[in-house]
Amino acid sequence: MPTFTSPFTGNVIQPTDVSYFQLTFNSEQQLYWPAVVNPTQVPAARIMDCIPQSANLEIILPQGNQGSVGSDILFRNFGSETFFIVCFTKLHSYPLAPGESKYFYLTDNSDDEGEWENVTFGTGTSSADAASLQGAGLITLSGKLAVTGNIVSVSSVPNILDSSRAATFVWTGGSATFTLPTALSLSAGWFISFRNNGSGTLTITGQGSSLINGIANITVNPGDSGTLIFQQSTGNFFTVGLSVPTNVTFTSATYDVDAIPGTTLSLVSYAPIIQTYVALSSTRAVNLDVTLPAVTQLYVLVNDTGEAGYNVTFQVSGSLQTPIAVTDGQVSLVLSDGNFLYVLSQNTTSIFLASDGSAAAPSFSFNSDQATGMYLDGTSVLGLSANGINMMLVDNTNTLDPQISTPATFNAGLIGGGTF
Repeated sequence: MPTFTSPFTGNVIQPTDVSYFQLTFNSEQQLYWPAVVNPTQVPAARIMDCIPQSANLEIILPQGNQGSVGSDILFRNFGSETFFIVCFTKLHSYPLAPGESKYFYLTDNSDDEGEWENVTFGTGTSSADAASLQGAGLITLSGKLAVTGNIVSVSSVPNILDSSRAATFVWTGGSATFTLPTALSLSAGWFISFRNNGSGTLTITGQGSSLINGIANITVNPGDSGTLIFQQSTGNFFTVGLSVPTNVTFTSATYDVDAIPGTTLSLVSYAPIIQTYVALSSTRAVNLDVTLPAVTQLYVLVNDTGEAGYNVTFQVSGSLQTPIAVTDGQVSLVLSDGNFLYVLSQNTTSIFLASDGSAAAPSFSFNSDQATGMYLDGTSVLGLSANGINMMLVDNTNTLDPQISTPATFNAGLIGGGTF
């Protein structure tokens, strides 16, 4: 086995050393000994960090009989694809998987192929190593772990589990309740995010003794979002980023009905408490139907269009209730329970408008006797009731023949005979 030796010392001479070379490649690469390499060729450096751009590429070892025995090369695969280290004659090849390192050294330089021994050093930091470590909430980027999130859009209640870690649930339905996993089923540091993109209130509740921010459940209104983090030591949950409702918040907006196309206006995503409707050009020919979110809220609804034919109707999203109409000039105080609307009061400018009421529950009554008072028995018919029973009707449905009637006995103290 011939070698190159020094005439002065008799020791083996190795070619000129290139200590390190980084090789990014997308085609076959031939290596050359540093003593004979030119600037356009790839040197056989002692340490080579290799980054293949596609699978099954080849790096060909330098010509065996041009090197000295003991010459060595350490190959490290920093890419995400396997490549092959091939002898000069291409008779033998050695795979190098992502993250793996192989040490080659020349033991026989008697022919072109040469005889190479190799030792696998194992794996180092690479995308393959990171990929084997990634889990929920983690991905690999350029061989390193990186935080990620998984957005899950749902319109029906999801089954939230420990495997839901790092997921973001985007709710798109109406009113609903998300139930969190039990504390015993969750791993430390578990968290999810949430956003209510739906039309109703989203309630999030724990199980067993688990609390959320110290209470049994939280309410997430449309447009709100946040993150829930699990504390393993207590079995409780805490939110980050969820807005805290203030005691009193008044929002308002003015809508020009003439500038709204079509017959409907959806305020599901944002419904101000005070809503004023105006008509700046008086061009609307039909009523406007407004849809409110399915949440508990108090609204002040003002029809200030100035047009007698411009009614604005209101209905909760998904409700089967007949829409409530607010006519021109009316101001209505309305309560929503997330399903129905209840008119608390309604007036026109300085005129108070009450609900119709009944004989058993008159609209105008008294704290000490709510079954006695005045109510509307029908159109143009005023009723008076006592103890929940009609006592008198004042009927002017026919203006030419107004009627006053009573089922009771009429006692006239100043008239002789007295009883009628």
